[in-house]
Amino acid sequence: MKLLAEINIAKLEDRKTVTAILHENGYTVGPGKRKKSETGKTVSYFLKVYTDEDIDERD
Repeated sequence: MKLLAEINIAKLEDRKTVTAILHENGYTVGPGKRKKSETGKTVSYFLKVYTDEDIDERD
């Protein structure tokens, strides 16, 4: 699998919607989060979007 993008989305509901759309179109999507600051009190949520390089494109 090849990482295509990391999409920053703050709201859980929006992440679920985008995940469903990407999955429906053949992408593999996983959650991610990272600390915004050194203290780790604020967190940034994002989606990792992958594609399988072995699958041929369909017309």
